[in-house]
Amino acid sequence: MNFNKTTTYAFKVLILMSHNDQLDYTSTYLSEKLNIQMQYLRRLLTDLSKAGFIQSKRGKNGGFVFAKSIKNIFLSDIIDAVEGLEKFNSCMLENHDCNKEGKCSFHDAFGEIKNKMTDALKTTTLFDLKEKSIIT
Repeated sequence: MNFNKTTTYAFKVLILMSHNDQLDYTSTYLSEKLNIQMQYLRRLLTDLSKAGFIQSKRGKNGGFVFAKSIKNIFLSDIIDAVEGLEKFNSCMLENHDCNKEGKCSFHDAFGEIKNKMTDALKTTTLFDLKEKSIIT
């Protein structure tokens, strides 16, 4: 299962910021470090702010900081804010008739795997990634 481009960038931004969750990160720094076009990044930062993950600080030393603890930011919340969790309720083969006319053969075989992945996303925080040294 792939995440869309915006979700991937949201993960990259928030994971980078979680390296030191007390720092202010400028959009210029994030754009250069993550190689994300500035206009796209600004829209994403606005969306992440509206979702309550980060907040902007104005002024000479301004930037973006976490609005809440990284212990309270679950990966599923990030996905839900950016692209929604609907993909976890749909057929993994993107068979649009799967749920309407019965299940495809793939549906039951991988349903348990999809449920485990959803559970992992709902219980894993940015802090967990940082503590397990998954953040690079």
